Amino acid sequence: MPSTAHPPYWGMTLQSGSRGPDVALIQRWLNAARRRWNVIRPVAVDGRYGSATATAVKTFQQLAGLRSDGVVGPETWDALYEAAGQQQTADDLYPGVQLQEGNQGAAVKSAQQKLQALVPALNADGEYGSRTREAVRAYQTVEGLNADGVIGPATWASLFGPG
Repeated sequence: MPSTAHPPYWGMTLQSGSRGPDVALIQRWLNAARRRWNVIRPVAVDGRYGSATATAVKTFQQLAGLRSDGVVGPETWDALYEAAGQQQTADDLYPGVQLQEGNQGAAVKSAQQKLQALVPALNADGEYGSRTREAVRAYQTVEGLNADGVIGPATWASLFGPG
C-alpha cells in the first residue's frame, strides 16, 4: 500500500457517534479485512459509526489480539490499515464518501498530499477548507474532470490511480 494513500493513525479517535470520511474509510477497511476473517460482519460504508461498525471493530480487535473496546485509536487504526492493505482491491482505496469542504482527517490529508504535486503551497493539514477546494478544482480542470471542488470516486481514482 503506498505510504501516501492513507497515513498511519491520524490522531482522532473514532467511536460510536463519530461521523465523516475517516469513519467511511474504517468501514471499507473492515469490509476488506473480512476477506481474511469472514467472521467480521459486513458494514455499510456510510460514514456513521453506529452499532454495526462498533461490533465489527470489536470483532476485528479480538482477531488481531487487541483490546476489544470498539474504539479505533492508534493501535486499532494501524492494525486495521495493515490488515486491509493485505486484502485490498483497487476499490478499497476510495474512502466511500465524497470529500468536501468541512471534512477533516486522514482521507483528506492523503488527498492533500497528492494534490501538492500540482499545488505545492497547499498545506496537507487534514482540514478540507477553501484552499483545498480550489486545489481540487484546479486538479479537476487539468485532468478534464467535473471541476466541482469535491473529491468523489472519479477524482479519487484520478489522484490515486496508476501513473
